[in-house]
Amino acid sequence: MNEFVTKYLNIIKPITSNTWVKAILILILGVMLGSFLFSTGSPGNSLTHEDHSQKTIWTCSMHPQVKLDEPGQCPICFMDLIPLEATSSADNPGQYSLSETAVKLAKISTTSVRRGKASSRIRLSGKISYDETRVKAISAWFPGRLERLFVDYTGIQVNAGDHLFEIYSPELYSAQKELLLAHGRVSGDASSTNGLAGKSAFQAVQEKTKLLGLSDVQINAIIKRGSANSTIQINSPITGIVTHKNAVEGKYVKTGEQIYTIADLSKVWLILDAYEKDLMWLAYGQELTFKVAGLPGHSYSGHISYIDPLVDPLTRSVTVRAVLDNPQGLLKPGMLAEATISVTLNGAGHVLAPDLSGKWVCPMHPEVMQDHRGDCPICGMNLIKVSPGNSDETQTTEAILIPASAVLKTGKRALVYVELESDEGSTYELREIILGPHVRDEYIIISGLEEGERVVTHGNFKIDSAMQIAGKQSMMSAPESEDKVAVSHEFQMSLESIYQEYLTLQSTLAGDDLEGSRSALNKLRTQINTMGADGKRIPELWASLRSTLTDEISAETGSVTMVSIRASFEHLSEFVLELQNAFGHSNQNMLYEVYCPMAFDNKGASWLQTDKQVKNPYFGAAMLSCGEVKQTYAPVRMSHE
Repeated sequence: MNEFVTKYLNIIKPITSNTWVKAILILILGVMLGSFLFSTGSPGNSLTHEDHSQKTIWTCSMHPQVKLDEPGQCPICFMDLIPLEATSSADNPGQYSLSETAVKLAKISTTSVRRGKASSRIRLSGKISYDETRVKAISAWFPGRLERLFVDYTGIQVNAGDHLFEIYSPELYSAQKELLLAHGRVSGDASSTNGLAGKSAFQAVQEKTKLLGLSDVQINAIIKRGSANSTIQINSPITGIVTHKNAVEGKYVKTGEQIYTIADLSKVWLILDAYEKDLMWLAYGQELTFKVAGLPGHSYSGHISYIDPLVDPLTRSVTVRAVLDNPQGLLKPGMLAEATISVTLNGAGHVLAPDLSGKWVCPMHPEVMQDHRGDCPICGMNLIKVSPGNSDETQTTEAILIPASAVLKTGKRALVYVELESDEGSTYELREIILGPHVRDEYIIISGLEEGERVVTHGNFKIDSAMQIAGKQSMMSAPESEDKVAVSHEFQMSLESIYQEYLTLQSTLAGDDLEGSRSALNKLRTQINTMGADGKRIPELWASLRSTLTDEISAETGSVTMVSIRASFEHLSEFVLELQNAFGHSNQNMLYEVYCPMAFDNKGASWLQTDKQVKNPYFGAAMLSCGEVKQTYAPVRMSHE
């Protein structure tokens, strides 16, 4: 180095007599020395060396999921793209680190994932009703005329044996005469042979009279009196309340015609309406408590004895029943009731049925339950032992629980930020989880988290915003998927026809156009059904996705309603979204995935549309703008196999 400098000074010494020339030469010398001293490569590495190992990525500050290789405008909002600083390969795109100061400023708090008992309560509405097994109809056993009514209005309390009405019947009068004649023959005939024949004839006539509705007491009274009456008194066979009266004095009735209806109210039914989504919370034998407005300050309890196996197609609800003792008659049919059912769930999110081991129940009357073998007191059938399947074997299993505030829901996905152990500051990892039921202010976790891990419960949206700005994975951008499946030009064109009919259906549903929706649904089903019918080869993935729509696309379309079309549209939307993720779309329009959390009784549903302005197909004009854009799909280039 010293020899190089000395040689250089000797060369320039004759020409450095001028001061400004000397200054220029000193500057040139400094540049040459800096290049020599700070060069990191071989002599070939000079000032003109450029590092092309890192490539500049351009993104949108409003839509960080957009990543392009060159500057320009965002294809979604048309804002100018900004350069995204390249990160090293060791930087995890699903993690973000903050210093202790930043954590305090963002007010981020975490909670441990715990294992515990998942208990909740559901509330159902219903009413008190008659016990259908304790309702009797009083009908005419023979034709006749109602001469006198003792029970002449509904609501009367009658006891078994109380007189109801008097009836005149020529047929019954003849039967009384025949009875007295047969009895006289038995009493007056002393010969043994004739006596036995007369006794048999008397028994036959006696049975015939019983078949006309007369009791043994009434038959004995006729025999004792020795004369037939033109009218006879009919008594009540049961104790209860007269709920229906079809009798009028002087009216002629035919055999089998209903005269009264009597209901025994010593037991009543509690009928509750449970929506389809509440079925997962219900099980046979569960205890419930309820109150009625007509009896303030009183609370009653019972057990679920019956769950309707069929769902009402109009109300989308099922009937839940409990049998209640009502010895004082305070619970009256027609009373409105509000019931509360306490529910405990296991780790899989399934309701834990009551422990019914060792119990015996009646197959026809499940409210009859005993601790021992026997016969049903109602129908006389043999009681059967409760099978082990009626009590969950995992009753002691506790669930993995996290606070509901920790969950970020984005349509089909549920995400949380997990705090990782770090020597410097705090590192948070975005993790996708599978949620179970929502239990009070917590969620049951089916998979994705372990007991003891810490999840962010406050400040998770701030972390997600920082992830978006940094261009990393976030709740607004799904993890980068594999490249689209390469397909033929003909298949892509067929897909565009399906997209077109689907988007037409979305538009007509948003506009509450029933006829247009029927037509679009029919065309869409035809497009899906005929895909590949021309013998041209289609991808195997299409056949796999298509098989999930077997029930939806084979339904009849002649008498559909907006409700049924929207239910089918939910399944079709899931199918089309899978097509978009697998094959993309090649038209010139951007497609927007929109999610409405209120669709289908707050279950939530997604769909695709071509406009950024939300046009909800599940509610139409009722809530047209309900929803938010979750993801944007840009068109892909047409490709060939």
